Amino acid sequence: MTTTGRGVLYEERIGPGPRAWLWLPIIVAITSLAIAPVVVPIAVVAWIVNVLRYRGAVVRIDDDYAWVNRRWLRLASLDANTLGRASNTWPWRAFNPRYLGANPIWTSDSVGVRGVDGGKKYWLSVGTNQRDELVRALRDAIPKARERAEQGAAMSPHGLPPPGWHPDPWEPTSLRWWDGRQWTGYTHSRPTGKVST
Repeated sequence: MTTTGRGVLYEERIGPGPRAWLWLPIIVAITSLAIAPVVVPIAVVAWIVNVLRYRGAVVRIDDDYAWVNRRWLRLASLDANTLGRASNTWPWRAFNPRYLGANPIWTSDSVGVRGVDGGKKYWLSVGTNQRDELVRALRDAIPKARERAEQGAAMSPHGLPPPGWHPDPWEPTSLRWWDGRQWTGYTHSRPTGKVST
């Protein structure tokens, strides 16, 4: 993962420690009693996948994106008014492609924020041991990212940017050709900032 060309506003390495495995019997008991015993195997598999997936996870906020490992959300799609504590720690939530998170049960605190992008709901739900710093980074970055997105939409009389290479909305480490009306299939990686002479 690279954030070349973007300022990193916040970065924290988190991940499950030994206590993650101590929570597994509690999750099994809660799932069995609150939902149904037949769901217990799903909860166990989801828990193991989460532990393996977020081993050594990195939460990063840059100028335009919130990252958890290689997955990302556009900050411009998030609503700073929904900023609070993470609201859902169920382990199978990680299988939802519109959820960006690292199970907050493994850390001392959590941060959650919701938003809408392209008519679909998205949410960021991460554990943190540095909550104040993460909240401050999100409170500063979300409005600035929204402002940049609005300015970008106003680049032409029809609200569309001019034809050219623009940051890829699906893969922020790449550029994608915009033909003035729609995204094309032409992509290339972002320049590293080195200039050859």
